[in-house]
Amino acid sequence: MIKVCGMTRPEDVRLCAEAGADLLGFIFHPASPRFVTPDFPASLEPEALGQARKVGVFVKESVVEVRHTLDEARLDYVQLHGGQDQKFCRSVGFERVIKVFWPERYASLDELAEDMARFADCALFLLDAGTSGGGHGRSLDFAALAKLDSPRPWLLAGGLGPKNVRAAVEACAKANLAGVDLNSGVESAPGLKDIEKVRTAIAACRR
Repeated sequence: MIKVCGMTRPEDVRLCAEAGADLLGFIFHPASPRFVTPDFPASLEPEALGQARKVGVFVKESVVEVRHTLDEARLDYVQLHGGQDQKFCRSVGFERVIKVFWPERYASLDELAEDMARFADCALFLLDAGTSGGGHGRSLDFAALAKLDSPRPWLLAGGLGPKNVRAAVEACAKANLAGVDLNSGVESAPGLKDIEKVRTAIAACRR
């Protein structure tokens, strides 16, 4: 499974979908340089999306705001980056939640796995580099994550691009890895996708 996050232009949506992206991310956090309003994903024609599903990325928004945007933007999933609890996920609908974790916040992989188990009803997990946010280009320790015992399939994020995504996939393949999340590593500038980088990274994942 391949997610390309930080979509801001209709042409990038179409080209990334044509390149084979399964999920396309739209960021609704105003502080992000990749911020968009709900009308952008809502306006996309089915032909542009192809088989790709729409994911809304949220940080500090309330349950009411997330649910409203989910409907207004016609999203398939919501990706929660703000440390939202189980009650929040349940209110949105566990089956539509991609819950984000930052391994660097935890003293051990066992501690991380224990916290992940509390959210085992979510559709997917996403593991990102750093201790908050995303789209910053930092990478995780792929070899260490190979030992993770995750209760749910998960997406790997953090500085992934054509040069390192294959190594990341191979390192984590036996740790219940579902796929990868591409963002800054396939851009020419924040929010502007470099389609050749996207194509190369997707091909590397799937070879």
